[in-house]
Amino acid sequence: MAKSDTAKAGKKSTPVDLCNGDAKADKPDKLECNHNHVETAETETRSNIKEREDSLRKLESELSKKEIGLIEREIKLLSFQQELDRLRPLSGLYRVVKAMATERKLDSMLEVITRETASMLRCDRCSVFVLDIHRGELWTQLAQGLEGHRTIRVPMSGNSVVSLCARTGRVINIPDAYSDPRFDPEVDKSTGYHTKNILCVPMHNRNGAVIGVFEVMNKDIATFTQEDEEWLQALAAVAAGLIEQAQAYSEIEHFVDKTVETLAQTIDKRDPLTAGHSIRVTRYSLSIGDNMAISDDEKDVLRYAAMMHDYGKIGVPEAILWKNGRLTPEEYACVQTHARLTYELLSNLPFTNRLAHVPFIASCHHEKLDGTGYYRGLKGHEIPFLARVITVSDVFDALTSVRHYRNRMNIVKVYEIMESGRDNHFDPEVVDAFYGLPCDRVMRVMESERGGQIPEEVDVFKTISWLRLVEICQGSKPKRGEENLKDLFYRIYNANLPPDYQELD
Repeated sequence: MAKSDTAKAGKKSTPVDLCNGDAKADKPDKLECNHNHVETAETETRSNIKEREDSLRKLESELSKKEIGLIEREIKLLSFQQELDRLRPLSGLYRVVKAMATERKLDSMLEVITRETASMLRCDRCSVFVLDIHRGELWTQLAQGLEGHRTIRVPMSGNSVVSLCARTGRVINIPDAYSDPRFDPEVDKSTGYHTKNILCVPMHNRNGAVIGVFEVMNKDIATFTQEDEEWLQALAAVAAGLIEQAQAYSEIEHFVDKTVETLAQTIDKRDPLTAGHSIRVTRYSLSIGDNMAISDDEKDVLRYAAMMHDYGKIGVPEAILWKNGRLTPEEYACVQTHARLTYELLSNLPFTNRLAHVPFIASCHHEKLDGTGYYRGLKGHEIPFLARVITVSDVFDALTSVRHYRNRMNIVKVYEIMESGRDNHFDPEVVDAFYGLPCDRVMRVMESERGGQIPEEVDVFKTISWLRLVEICQGSKPKRGEENLKDLFYRIYNANLPPDYQELD
């Protein structure tokens, strides 16, 4: 029994080592093993935490650098925008002053000024009102922000803010239009525009007299400031000089136009039946030029050359000009000299560099593309483009006007002659541009030959081109709204013709 107990006791004294699998380990060794495991886990945890902390600190540092970089860039952008805002008025002033060298016409000048002013002051609308002292009115050709309103006129004696500014010669700054008794809300009612705030600055000439008013409306943020007033006053001072210059140029141009027109009419007046020919040719030519989008400078050259194209006829005897019938070869040769005389006479006039080619262009209106014209016998592109425009206008007016030896030609025959001359006499592009003109525009020039008022029925032809009218007269089936145009046209075209009227064959 004791032996058995002893054996059992010996068996109990040799437990299995949980750490090493040895049967020699005792309980304290097991606790030490567990402790080592805990220390190892804690060490690993602290290491992981440290690594994460280091990683977070590194990420935080990188984010801080990026944030600082973004903030610095925002500050730079803000500073850059502030600098742009500061320089915006200076830039606008520069562009307006630059216009002095590039724009001579008042309407073009006003368009540049209004556009740049609106940009400078960051407002919705700008209008430059110019004083018409003879009519006692202030007018603007272009009012930004008002669709369909190209010209606004206000009386100097009126109650508008613009009129008050012009009469007093003082700056008017209205932060809230509808709460200010000086603002007339009827203006908004008539235009459909809603005025919030207004700044008006008078323009003075070199003698100190008011010649116009700058009006800006609806600042994009807040209201117009003292700084806005100062900038607009500076711009008004520059614009006043530009407007004076443009007005002086316009007066000179008007004087030259009237002088040239009078010279042309002295030739037309030699024969009552050709009176107005030069003016009509000029109007046809300018219409073609508009349809072909020629520049303003080219348009000036075209106007003077077309007006003076027959000036050399001053050297042709009246007996030949007034002859009632066909000319003999000798008489026709005499008439042909007018092209050369036109060049010689116009070359004596002091045309500026911009207009230097007027004499040559005017003298080329009888040249033909195939080289059979006179007096130089030029071919193709040797003939100036503007002269080719005048050629089409000249022939068309000659065929559709009354002369000593025949009356107006049937419009279908006129078309056939123009078509037969395509590529040999006439520039086809110019002919097509003429065909594309609004019919009413052609008829208004054509009917001006009779003098007096143009028939109101001409307005009916606004919706069709000249070519379409010819097609209708040729027998083309009328479209909707065209049913009566053929009869109406011939009634206007053949009105007041002599009883013995016979079409030229």
